[in-house]
Amino acid sequence: MIDKVGGIGGASGITGITKTTKKTLPGAKDFAKILDELQQFEEQTNSVMKEVAAGNLDKLPDAITMASQLDLAVQMIIQVRNRLMEGFQEFMRIAM
Repeated sequence: MIDKVGGIGGASGITGITKTTKKTLPGAKDFAKILDELQQFEEQTNSVMKEVAAGNLDKLPDAITMASQLDLAVQMIIQVRNRLMEGFQEFMRIAM
């Protein structure tokens, strides 16, 4: 007759895990701060643009300069994002 297969002696569930900690990546707070500053600058630029649209042509040179700076800043952030995505994709290829 065939005997039943019993459990492994001495094996028990995992113990000792009580709390998970959430780690933030290095640089994540700095990048978030940069995005916040970019958003504030965008709001300032929009405010100046509204003044120009309302007829305050004295602000026109400021509006043009701010719009150019905002465009450049957004392009730089997009390039940083693209580089991060490329790095992540490369990491995923290596991990497999």
